[in-house]
Amino acid sequence: MNQLIKDLRYAFRMLAKTPGVTLVAIMTLALGIGANTAIFSSVSAFTLRPLPVPHADQLIRPVELAEDRGENDSFSYPDFNDYRNQSTVFEGLCAEDMVQAAIDTQEQNDVIWGQMVSGNYFDMLQVKPFMGRTFSPDEDGAPGAHPVVVLGHSLWQRRFASDPTIVGKTLRLNNHQFQVIGVAPESFRGTKFGLAMDFWTPMAMINELKGSSDLLTSRNSHWMNILGRLKPGVSLAQASAEMNAISSRLNQTYVDDRAGNTQAKVLSEIDGRWGQASSVIKSGGALAMAIVGLVLLIACANVANLLLARAAARRKEIGIRLALGASRARLIRQLLTESLLLSLIGGALGLMLAYWMTNLMQGFIPVLEYNIVENFFSLDTRALIFTFVISVATGIIFGLAPAWSSSNPDIVPVLKGGSEIVKGKTRRVTLRSSLVVAQVALSLVVLVCAGLFIKSFRKAQQMDPGFDTKNAVLITLNPPLIGYDSDKSKNFYQQVSERMRNVPGVEAIALARLLPLGDSSNSNGPILKEGETLARGSAGRDIMMNVIGPGYFKAMQIPVMEGRDFDDRDKEKTQRVVIINQRMAQVLWPGESAVGKRILVGADSHDPLEVVGVVKTGKYRTLAEDPRSFFYYPLSQRRPGIMTLIVRTTGDARNFVGSVRHELQQIDHAVPMSAVKTMSQHMTWPLWGPSMAATLALAFGLIALVLSSVGLYSVMAYVVSQRTKEVGIRMALGASHQDVLKMITSQGMRLAILGAGLGLVLALVLAKVMASLLIGVSGYDITTFVIVSGLLTFVALVASYLPARRATKINPLIALRYE
Repeated sequence: MNQLIKDLRYAFRMLAKTPGVTLVAIMTLALGIGANTAIFSSVSAFTLRPLPVPHADQLIRPVELAEDRGENDSFSYPDFNDYRNQSTVFEGLCAEDMVQAAIDTQEQNDVIWGQMVSGNYFDMLQVKPFMGRTFSPDEDGAPGAHPVVVLGHSLWQRRFASDPTIVGKTLRLNNHQFQVIGVAPESFRGTKFGLAMDFWTPMAMINELKGSSDLLTSRNSHWMNILGRLKPGVSLAQASAEMNAISSRLNQTYVDDRAGNTQAKVLSEIDGRWGQASSVIKSGGALAMAIVGLVLLIACANVANLLLARAAARRKEIGIRLALGASRARLIRQLLTESLLLSLIGGALGLMLAYWMTNLMQGFIPVLEYNIVENFFSLDTRALIFTFVISVATGIIFGLAPAWSSSNPDIVPVLKGGSEIVKGKTRRVTLRSSLVVAQVALSLVVLVCAGLFIKSFRKAQQMDPGFDTKNAVLITLNPPLIGYDSDKSKNFYQQVSERMRNVPGVEAIALARLLPLGDSSNSNGPILKEGETLARGSAGRDIMMNVIGPGYFKAMQIPVMEGRDFDDRDKEKTQRVVIINQRMAQVLWPGESAVGKRILVGADSHDPLEVVGVVKTGKYRTLAEDPRSFFYYPLSQRRPGIMTLIVRTTGDARNFVGSVRHELQQIDHAVPMSAVKTMSQHMTWPLWGPSMAATLALAFGLIALVLSSVGLYSVMAYVVSQRTKEVGIRMALGASHQDVLKMITSQGMRLAILGAGLGLVLALVLAKVMASLLIGVSGYDITTFVIVSGLLTFVALVASYLPARRATKINPLIALRYE
């Protein structure tokens, strides 16, 4: 420890002697470490951060694999009960499902989000209430028998002013009285990761909250998720084997309700929390970490070059130390102490930069109707540990090569006051040149990634989603939440349509169950053509659908390619009809007109639906999706429920939000309104990933470009300083300025071209990984590769030209007297 303290004191003095070099090195490292910490924190938020419950590493999420649904984490309630009752490897399995509720207020019912859960939910998670109690087993029994609720800590604070006597009081949810039995702790926000829940009720209250108790008995309805906790010593493989055995028994017992080959497996909670999007999120996170890792390596190479330059100035000091008996290992330790001190200071500044960057990243969160967990991207304990580890690792990485090279000079020439022998010079220049080649190569990879993501984002913005993305107000209405029956809901929506048409500046209005490119979807299946039968063992076609009112295609500006829109002819007791998209028409009736054809929804259906129109195929789930089949039901022939009002305006939609809300309140102020936004705000959901990727990749690409150009410039400046005498002799013997300029510049360009070639090979390897994350762009986009290579070559030319130009101004007489 005494020697370490001495090394640290000496390192402080040496760094203070060269404040310029020290400052540049610290800022370079702060950029590299800060970027890595910020991205690690965001990746950790999605893929590493556990739920805030005790022993979260024991939590699991089961999934089923079936032909008709693929790998899916949605279960039916009867299946859940069978899995829970027959399993032996879990301490507990609980059920959960998000639910929307209207909470009474004097002027307008507010909409809050919570979860319906099985009675063992809090016990299985080992979450203790902040106040009161949680659910007891008997409160998960008879449907509607126990109207009790546990409040979220945030709702208790903002809605009930942290009332200490809240337990035992009642509140109205969806026009039903619920007794408050407890308040959740502040740290617990629910088990829908990233979302903050306001309340929890027993699953048995589904009729009061969703208006359908059939979901508790239907084995065909897959609508809820399962969460469990493994018993100590049980592995995921053992749990999967038992779950799959139970699934096989259920397949044999309930032949008509389950696909015969349905399988089950168990994933960790972290692996299973994102469902089918898990692989994309993991790939995106790994790529992000790879990109910022390359930026850090470029920073390390830059600082290593700076330390080599400092070591060249300290040749005499190092030579004297060796002559006095210092071992090479002792010198390496001293030099590594200096580099570690640099990296730790850079890491501390990088932590401040990461804090600022994570705050900026909050701005990329899209506009959603849910409560997003506050400071989702904020730095946590993992990020702090990561910063420390990466700071130490960085200090060793960029410090080891200079320390090793500098600690073995040719002692005799150094002690005589001259330069090292040619061999020593060559070794050092070769190391510095190798670092520059690595910088250029890594910079090209980062810039290619940036270029591809920017082009992908621009393509996503320009891509035709199949509807107009401007000048529309969107408001979600949910009259069933406050007890409206089917007839009353239809009457309410009819009044909404009539009243909205009379608002000045409104061009068109419509109602829709779902919006394209939203965060939810619905589908029906199997879909059969009339006269077609489902092949034995086949799951059939499962096709996405929507429920819409008349005028939807006009309001959304979706072209009707054939047939007609829904209108007054489509009533509840008339011929049931649908409108399909072009893709569905091509799949079912290739080369034929689809209008007038009929389809069946469900293998046992005997009520055919007539196709009355064909509309343009659009984008429904993501902008990157391939064309998919889609069809629409008329609202007049379906049970009305939650609907989104679409108001197409003649001008900026933001100017109409207030008047639209006012008109709705005039009809019935009690009907809850939620998700009030413009169509442009709605598009922040499908664009948020490409937008964040493009912005961050561009920032990191510019950092990499600056660092690599500075690195190349510093090496060429060093080369010029080392070749001063040579340049003087050449010019004294008749070499022109152009000859010297060409000689020095070509040396720098050789390094740049070699680095660019190596970078292209690495970028081509990485392109295959990136392909799945790009929208409308190939990972091997030639234009991007050419532009990035040209940009990097130009920057390298400038970085090489400036030192070369300075070399042409060397006075031969002064150069010849240099040593």
